[in-house]
Amino acid sequence: MSVKPIDLTDAVHYHVGAFPPIELDYGALLGPLDEAASALARYDAKMTNMVNSELFVAPLRRQDAVSSSRMEGTISTIEELYRLEAEEDAGAADPYRQARNDDIETFLYARALRNAQQALADGAPLSEHLIRSAHQQLLSFGRGAQRRPGSYKVEQNYIGDDRSRKISFVPIAPEQLAPAMANLVNFMTESAMRPLIRTALTHVEFEALHPFEDGNGRIGRMLITLMLWKLGIISQPNFFVSGYFEEHKGQYIDRMRAVSANGEWTAWTIFFLEAMRAQATVNIQTADKIAALYGEMRDLFRVVLNSQFHDQALDFLFASPIFRNDRFVDRSGIPPSSARAISRRLVDANLLRTLQPAAGRRAALYAFDPLLDMLKI
Repeated sequence: MSVKPIDLTDAVHYHVGAFPPIELDYGALLGPLDEAASALARYDAKMTNMVNSELFVAPLRRQDAVSSSRMEGTISTIEELYRLEAEEDAGAADPYRQARNDDIETFLYARALRNAQQALADGAPLSEHLIRSAHQQLLSFGRGAQRRPGSYKVEQNYIGDDRSRKISFVPIAPEQLAPAMANLVNFMTESAMRPLIRTALTHVEFEALHPFEDGNGRIGRMLITLMLWKLGIISQPNFFVSGYFEEHKGQYIDRMRAVSANGEWTAWTIFFLEAMRAQATVNIQTADKIAALYGEMRDLFRVVLNSQFHDQALDFLFASPIFRNDRFVDRSGIPPSSARAISRRLVDANLLRTLQPAAGRRAALYAFDPLLDMLKI
């Protein structure tokens, strides 16, 4: 059976030699820039002032993994992501064995982001090595393992409709990629532009280069979080914007394509800044909802458990809303006999749902639905 040739009739080609842009309309950027910076500052202050803020940030990180992966056609859920994490945490011999490919890819995205954040925290620079390491982890298992994880493309790639073979965008050619990536990383780390503008331009340039065979969108959106932190816009690597890009996917793609088609760098940057402003507001609202749920559950746990360990139990469930019971016993900091009694009481009170009953040496698998239901996208 012959393969239908690609249709390049309406394709836009990469903007060779046009990055970084020589001119931007700073008059048009000033308002959106101030609004985005103010919204991010409010978000950062909110998260910084929260006690044990990781309990509220971690769910946002998982939501971002689901949204960013879904933009690439990888459909998973928060519950499926937490379940995979629970199986790996429990030391399952093959935690991926019964998982769908989509769930594995979303799980690998969350892990790659977490590891990249840790690498930066340990002093690693924003670099090609960091980008390629994150890509290697992203595609380390499942469908992506056959798509050169951690290595740049060696053949021309295209963006378009797989079924019709109609191409909308042609990224940079492989033989031009090495100097273009070096130029991009130098811009990321050395440019004198305002950090938010630098982040906006870095993202669109990375997506236009499309340096990998697969995984470019997810790595590009991951870079936003890492740059915002590394450039000092936020004090912790905990801002995630994929939700806005997913909701406005058509505009997101069109604005990026217009950069190469017509040099519309300023219009792209305005769109990006609006994404930052709007997502900061949504993230604050989500964190507030999680904090309110935590307060509500704290009061309920105090009554239901009648135990001095009710706060430790609640903190564990917010950090790991799906878990094997032996991990709760081992890691909650609660004496084992009390921990087992607490999980039984929470099941009896319908605050924990049994996903798998205990069987032989395998501990029961539980889900904390109050948090999982709130986080559903």
